[in-house]
Amino acid sequence: MLSLVDCIAFSGLTPEQVDSVACFKHIPTIVAAEWAEEVLDRPDGPAEIEAVLEAEAKLACDHHLAIAADCAHGLCEFRLAHPELGH
Repeated sequence: MLSLVDCIAFSGLTPEQVDSVACFKHIPTIVAAEWAEEVLDRPDGPAEIEAVLEAEAKLACDHHLAIAADCAHGLCEFRLAHPELGH
């Protein structure tokens, strides 16, 4: 049986990025990890994930949430890992 840690590792995202996706989409973390793995395989997948991470970082910042720095850091890491996004 796969653990949550295994699913996050297979997702192609860091744990904080998966948490951001889960928070933004209002879904369990394990479902967010599965979603990310599927989406990253699509040609437009990285851009779709970037949009979710960016939106969650903005929401967290706008609402002065404690996770704002983690969300912004996750977005920066994702952009560094995906130079094809042009950032």
